[in-house]
Amino acid sequence: MKNSFFPRAESFLVVWATNYQEKIAVHATALGLTPADVTAEVAFCQAIIDSINAVTNQKNLYLSAKETRDNTISLQGGELRLGIARHKMAAGYTEAIGQDLGIIGVADEFDASTYKPEIIAELFGGNVRIRYKKLGVQGINIYSRQKGTATFTFLSRATKSPFEYHPVLKESNQPEHWEYRAFGVISDVEIGIASDIVEIVFGE
Repeated sequence: MKNSFFPRAESFLVVWATNYQEKIAVHATALGLTPADVTAEVAFCQAIIDSINAVTNQKNLYLSAKETRDNTISLQGGELRLGIARHKMAAGYTEAIGQDLGIIGVADEFDASTYKPEIIAELFGGNVRIRYKKLGVQGINIYSRQKGTATFTFLSRATKSPFEYHPVLKESNQPEHWEYRAFGVISDVEIGIASDIVEIVFGE
């Protein structure tokens, strides 16, 4: 149908469906809708809203659990590493004990040709935040593209995690779906292979 509109972005779809379900009854007579028609369409809208909110809630739970995990590994792991260092200074410590406890490290040789960054994109304080670990490189080059387009464009060099920036929407209040990937950088030269692509809907 000419000029028909149904939003694609989930964040905008919730707002749109809420408005639709609140106002459809007002126009029911003009549109020739029965009370049953109105009830059905309101239910359709609510089902859409509930399904999107359910995913959003699960994402928030995941991010909270992930933050708890990272903090636990950082804090308790830090204490454990200190304890391991003390154990290795004990008079009775032997290499056999270290091997049995799994506390003797094996050095990994860094291979620039196979290095692959691991990045995470998330919304934070109205910005897009991209987190990563250097793991042997000096930084990463971050590239972006709008979902559905073919070409990635250089966005920025990041030398400290997290990297944050504020995209400018082409249309105010119209969320945009973006994809990001990165390459490792050593001495201003990109190395290795591209990271996995991560996605963000900005403007929610």
